[in-house]
Amino acid sequence: MKLVKILPAILFTSTIFGCSTVNYNYEAKVDYFSKPVLNEVVEVYVGDYMIDQGKSVTLDFLILNRTIDGTLYDIHKGSYSRIGEYKGSSYFSPTTSKGQPLSYTVGLVDTPVALHINSDNELCVTSVSYQAAACYEGSFNIKEKTVVDSQAFQQTLIYNGSVDEKINISYREFSNDSARNAFTNNVEYDMKKSNFINYKGARIEVISYDNTSIKFRVIKHFRDDRSIEL
Repeated sequence: MKLVKILPAILFTSTIFGCSTVNYNYEAKVDYFSKPVLNEVVEVYVGDYMIDQGKSVTLDFLILNRTIDGTLYDIHKGSYSRIGEYKGSSYFSPTTSKGQPLSYTVGLVDTPVALHINSDNELCVTSVSYQAAACYEGSFNIKEKTVVDSQAFQQTLIYNGSVDEKINISYREFSNDSARNAFTNNVEYDMKKSNFINYKGARIEVISYDNTSIKFRVIKHFRDDRSIEL
């Protein structure tokens, strides 16, 4: 990829130029969701969610479509999450969402601390002195992505079918896109005793069922529900 410009910040110390600091104040968009809508009759099949509730996290990402092989820095193809801003410009992590950092020769050039896009629509490496060390042409765009990370969380009830007048439900919690072993549980309910299911504050009225599907109405979602309906 063509190197557009090398800025003098890499040749002199930050004491000559003075330095500015990126404001690391970017906050991800957090949405709470609970499905299905309360008191609405719903039918699902074996393996489907009866309740799906949780928190999703949406971030801005710089998507680099092709690796930039620069004279000073190699910026690898991938997604770079937004970390802050300075003077109205967004700054992005110097490491991809898969954990791959920028490549450079240690000791020869400044340590990269961020990426940003300049007024000429070039992708610039921000150095440890908070100066644009080098800027490159490239194929990239900014995109919002809903991600699963340490902030994201999900609770579900899953229909597993029935045997005679008993139905089987699985409860699962997901964090970081993985089921938490300590929070996965199978529960059996006897419909001869009651057609209501209660679990972790959720309350469901069962209307009809067989071994392939169940028709029901959610009266309450899981407890401590701070959700917004999607």
